[in-house]
Amino acid sequence: MKHIIVILTFLSTTLWAQIPTDYYDNASGLIGAPLHQALHDIIDDHTVVSYSSLWTHYQTTDVNPNGAVWDMYSDVPGGTPAYEFTFGEDQDHGTGGGSEGEFYNREHSWPKSWFNDQSPMNTDIFHVVPTDKFVNNRRGSYPYGEVSSPTWTSTNGSKLGPYAYSEYSGTVFEPIDAYKGDFARIYFYMSTRYLNEDGNWPGSPMVDGAQLEQWALDMMMEWHMQDPVSQKEIDRNDDIYNFVQSNRNPFVDHPNYVDLIWGDPPALPLAPSNLQADNITSISAELNWTDNADNEDGYYLYQSGSHVATLPSGATYVLVENLSALQTYNYSVSCYNNIGESDTASYTFTTLGGGDTTVTHFAEDFESASGSSYFEGDLPLSSGVWNAYQAGNFTLGTPRSGTQCLAINDDQQGAQITTPPVNTLGTVSFYYYQRNGAPSDQFQVLKFSNGSGFELVSTQNYNVGENYTLFSTEVNDTSSSVRIQIVNDNQAGHLIIDDFTVTQYDPVSVDEAALVIPANLTLSPAYPNPFNPEVTLSFQSTEDTEVIRIQVYDIQGQLVATPFQGNAIAGTYSVTWDGTNRHGESLPSGMYIVKLSTPRESQFQRVTLLR
Repeated sequence: MKHIIVILTFLSTTLWAQIPTDYYDNASGLIGAPLHQALHDIIDDHTVVSYSSLWTHYQTTDVNPNGAVWDMYSDVPGGTPAYEFTFGEDQDHGTGGGSEGEFYNREHSWPKSWFNDQSPMNTDIFHVVPTDKFVNNRRGSYPYGEVSSPTWTSTNGSKLGPYAYSEYSGTVFEPIDAYKGDFARIYFYMSTRYLNEDGNWPGSPMVDGAQLEQWALDMMMEWHMQDPVSQKEIDRNDDIYNFVQSNRNPFVDHPNYVDLIWGDPPALPLAPSNLQADNITSISAELNWTDNADNEDGYYLYQSGSHVATLPSGATYVLVENLSALQTYNYSVSCYNNIGESDTASYTFTTLGGGDTTVTHFAEDFESASGSSYFEGDLPLSSGVWNAYQAGNFTLGTPRSGTQCLAINDDQQGAQITTPPVNTLGTVSFYYYQRNGAPSDQFQVLKFSNGSGFELVSTQNYNVGENYTLFSTEVNDTSSSVRIQIVNDNQAGHLIIDDFTVTQYDPVSVDEAALVIPANLTLSPAYPNPFNPEVTLSFQSTEDTEVIRIQVYDIQGQLVATPFQGNAIAGTYSVTWDGTNRHGESLPSGMYIVKLSTPRESQFQRVTLLR
């Protein structure tokens, strides 16, 4: 019999238990024998009840949803059992039980002969369960096991017969599949509750004192895996704790304890690698790394050796913000699980100067105008006036967003579209695909430089097909316009473009190079952002300040509003800006720069107004 030991994680949105706060704190972070001992110490010294009182306790702990006795030897989950028992003071009477369904009694699922009928285990309700007297007698003191050829079968399918595998040779009793996990977790409880308290137990072929023989342990771990914790067990666990013994079965509350004690020792997760920083600005950077582990619980992020964030399992990316311009930073990342923490991967980078921060200069989705065919001339759009030659803004093919896109006539050599003046460019990006025409073609991206006309920036090959591809290129000098131009006559083809974006450097003239992370001034994230009709700007000052200003700039660097100006004592402040300029006029949709400043320090934040 091959037994596969796996680490189990039981998740459910419907199962819940009333585990007392801090009940398992002393077991936190432990595995193996130390965990076993810690759990024993937690559940030890339970309230001992009398054997006769079990009849009454069963009316709380073992009630079937229909009010009958919940007997795992006769119950048929999801079906109709051949019989059911009604609760009584004593259903045994020491007589009867010559057939199924006559009486129920108190079954020592861990036979009492295995512990010399000693107290307190002889009345421990976790393993003394109500069962049909006849079936209980047929089981006797045989070990639990998996039967090869049944010599007897109960009405619900429980079996008696020889053990099916070579690890043990003898008669065993096999409960139905629906309750195998229940009995397995009862046995794990007994092995833990009576750890080191089993010195004179005679044992059996299944157990050595309170500990399971290897063949039985392997089988019980499989039963535990195959039959997860049920709501019945959770409710019974809560009831025993609250109304009977004041202790719990840890393996019902935390099924993973089984593998942490008896399974293969969990391994330390492999360390991440290839940590690097991308999209570095004056105030932020994007960190990414390679995840090499498959058993991590999460990741730790460090800045210069100090922990700054805990990230979830499988994370390979994090955005770090509120950095200072022209500063060198060292970040490292590790992963962890309940065994410990891996080695770290580290990376050092320097932020850009304040004037190198990029923002979106304009974004064009081609939704503001609608044509019906290619034309030549000016094309007014939301981002400004474009110039078309054998191009048009209409629905041809599949727009990437909205209902319209831009089409350039790929059947016309030299067909083109030219953006309005954009000046200080950083990055041009847009999505494209080829509709119809020859299998492949080329387009060019050109820039207009003052005094020298249009210059080639990039040539892009593309193939026919209606899947959008992102094109992006850097244009890092002062240019006035960008042109997309068809290279060849492509036999009735069309170049489809959508979601055109231009980012630029030096977006504002508000002295961002002076940006530092202030020690005494904190600008909280604007809320909501994006906003309409108003946004709340909050800040905190840790000292009295002679003057504080909140100013709002547009992306051209023009001051448009001053929502707050004045002296402030140490404290927290909130200011509302309604998206109007200094004259009370509504500003258009777009990105704006919020500047919080004192004579000695400044902070910046971007907000987006949506009309």
